Amino acid sequence: MKNSLFMILALLCLLAGCVTRSVPPAHIYTISPEWGDNRALAKGVKRCPLIIKLAPVRGTRALYGTKILYTDAQYSQDSYAYSRWSDAPVRLLQILFQAALEKSGRFRAVVPPTSASEADLLLESTLYDFSHHINNDGTSDGVVRVRFYLIDNRKKTVMATKEFVSRVPALSCNAKGAVAALNKAATNVAHDLASWLADSGRP
Repeated sequence: MKNSLFMILALLCLLAGCVTRSVPPAHIYTISPEWGDNRALAKGVKRCPLIIKLAPVRGTRALYGTKILYTDAQYSQDSYAYSRWSDAPVRLLQILFQAALEKSGRFRAVVPPTSASEADLLLESTLYDFSHHINNDGTSDGVVRVRFYLIDNRKKTVMATKEFVSRVPALSCNAKGAVAALNKAATNVAHDLASWLADSGRP
């Protein structure tokens, strides 16, 4: 009986070892914008003497994890098995938005949510989509959809709100193609945000 039990345990260990060796290492990706396309972010922009603070980006539970999500035309959502983001999309995008606003030169300072500094303005945002959309015809797109709310911190009122959606075709229908398309789409939204806040109608 003991010999049989030992053999079963040994076999299970061997099988577990085989499974472990067959799993490929995970590919880790991040959001790395290409700022070469400035799209006049800092050209002709008049700096205002205000400080703007970014609130934490809100999103669904799935966007607080590190999975690279994809959806199909049947409304199902899944994730790539051996690829993931270096951090949650809500946090990666928050860093991206802060960098874009700093680069725009529009504000006296752009501070993160953890800053102890008081700010004149607060920028809130809700991330609705950050996923790889796979279409019926075999093509696919990286889609980023965010709504922003510009808040007057002193009056506690909404000054303006705007939603941005960027859809960028992916060169391949896999995690690598998804990451490249989502990087471009996220950069587009960051540029659009900076341009929107630099508009003459904003303080």
